[in-house]
Amino acid sequence: MELAKTLGLRDVVLFNVTAIVGLRWIAIAAAAGSTSITLWFAAMLLFFLPQGFAVMELTRRMPAEGGIYAWTRETFGEFHGFLAGWCYWTNNLVYFPGLLVYVAGVSVYVLGIGFRARGEDAGFVLVFSMSALVLVTLANIFGLSTGKWISNIGGLGTWLTGATLVVLAGIAAWRFGLANAMPIDGFFAGLMSYEKLSFLSSICFAFAGLELLPVLAGEVQEAERTIPRAVVIAGIAIASIYTLGTLALLVALPAAEINIISGIVQAIAALSDRLGIPWATNLLALLVTLGGIGGLMAWFTGAARIAFVAGVDRFLPAGFGKIHPRYGTPYVAVIVQAVVAMVFVLMSFVGASVEEAYLVLLDTTLLVYFIPYVYMFATQLRVRTADPEAGRVGTLIGAAGLTTTLVAMVISLLPPADVSSPWLYETKVVGGVGGFLGAGAFVYWREQRSRARSSRE
Repeated sequence: MELAKTLGLRDVVLFNVTAIVGLRWIAIAAAAGSTSITLWFAAMLLFFLPQGFAVMELTRRMPAEGGIYAWTRETFGEFHGFLAGWCYWTNNLVYFPGLLVYVAGVSVYVLGIGFRARGEDAGFVLVFSMSALVLVTLANIFGLSTGKWISNIGGLGTWLTGATLVVLAGIAAWRFGLANAMPIDGFFAGLMSYEKLSFLSSICFAFAGLELLPVLAGEVQEAERTIPRAVVIAGIAIASIYTLGTLALLVALPAAEINIISGIVQAIAALSDRLGIPWATNLLALLVTLGGIGGLMAWFTGAARIAFVAGVDRFLPAGFGKIHPRYGTPYVAVIVQAVVAMVFVLMSFVGASVEEAYLVLLDTTLLVYFIPYVYMFATQLRVRTADPEAGRVGTLIGAAGLTTTLVAMVISLLPPADVSSPWLYETKVVGGVGGFLGAGAFVYWREQRSRARSSRE
């Protein structure tokens, strides 16, 4: 039985928008000042554009379910394919709790100022997180013909939030003037400093995610044609939301007043209060919450498909590759992923020592996530090298993406300036990445032995 092809162009575009756009990055970027606008454009040229080009080319050449996992396996062999898929899957399991805590904190703004303290209530955050996980789990089991509406609504919520933010900022600037002086040289101030280069690594991370949809290629209608078109449309929307949203906040609010911890909703609240429309905060908080849940749905769906394809190939237990006889979904992979994700959520609420261990894992996810990107760009370059008709421009774009990814990983390894023990920090980060890779190698080796025994019997 095959997976049902339920995703059309509209679904794919909204899926990309809700998966990639993290509205909290807009507030973080705006708080860094007008230089962040230049960094957004640099990340677009050096990372986002190469990423989109690689996704479109590899989808056209290898339109199989599994995305990065399948591309790497076909180009570099089974072990590298499994390792790319393993890093992609496990890093998402650690990412889910952080996303859920953020969305739970935003959701309390929907009910008004009297409920905002609930965002710090561990009990509320835990119930919200578990409920959201149950929702996306059931949606994935029952099928994307129904579940796709969660990511569709999330994509619309994200787009509407960005558009409304730009409109409100324009009104505020017209009525009150610019909140920050923005001379031309201010867009390049300290651009090559360690602080700005470190921020470039985070901005690249904010742009990551176009590769997620090809993981579901087997469930996309006319994947070879639909996915490249969606990448272009969604890419324009994503770049516009990030750059115009950041510029909007800088035009409307002093950078010093933008709270990078509470994120975009507090910035919107300040903007709404300034314009005398405090009710807009509740509405936009609802849109941000829907966008966050849509993002959870997108990443949960994509990560589960990696585990499913690895189960089909017998690199994970064969049960991961089972398809539900009624709904045509990889229900075993979905359920196992949900259980593991719930364990990680619980870890963030149990005792200080466990929470500290969880935060160490969280700090390593950026590096682990970029490992599949190294494989993706390397795959693209190798495929183009073997094709005598491949153009030189595309190869240069792929090389720029690979170089930017490697630079971002090196920057992520450098300890922050305020770390008391840099060597201990390095040990934790490198050890964490090594732990992810070592666990993946062990699982691969164990399943290879199991396959060898089965073939002899």
